[in-house]
Amino acid sequence: MVSAGVIVVAAGVIGLGTGSALAIGPTLFAPSGVTTEQGINAVPMPAPTYETNSNGLTYGSAADSDKPENEPDLIRVLATNGKEGYVKKTELEDADGTTAARSFKSPEDAVAWQYSEGLKDRTVAVYASDGETVIGEFLVVGAETQQKSLSSTDLPLD
Repeated sequence: MVSAGVIVVAAGVIGLGTGSALAIGPTLFAPSGVTTEQGINAVPMPAPTYETNSNGLTYGSAADSDKPENEPDLIRVLATNGKEGYVKKTELEDADGTTAARSFKSPEDAVAWQYSEGLKDRTVAVYASDGETVIGEFLVVGAETQQKSLSSTDLPLD
C-alpha cells in the first residue's frame, strides 16, 4: 500500500557508473553509497530483473540497475537515427573509457588516457534486442566536442 506522498524518480550518471533512485513518501530506494537527509528512510534498491534474449543476453535500461555490476548485457539507448535499441555493455565500456580505467595504476594514467583517447567522439553499434541485428549507432561524445558545445553556448553569467 502506498500512502499519500510524492513519487520522485531521479536517474543520472556519476563518474563512469549509473544509478537511479525512487522515493515514495519518506522512503528512498537508492543505489549503494547514496545517503539521505535525516528523516528519510533509505533502503537498498532491489537488484533489477531484466529480460533475456535467445542468445542468453540480458537487456533493458541501465537506470534500473542498483549498481554498474548489475547492468544488463544490452543497455537501452536511442540511436543517432532515432531508433530505440541496445548497445552491448562491453562495447560501450570500451568507448567511454570504463575498460581502460580498470588498468589505470595512477591518476596520471587516467589523465594520459583522457588526452590520448578521451578527446575523441566514438560510435558504438546499436542492436535489436537479439544483440545481433544492427539497427543504428550510438554516439559517445568525447571531451573535444563537449568543450566546443559548451564554448558555443552563450550562458548568462548573472
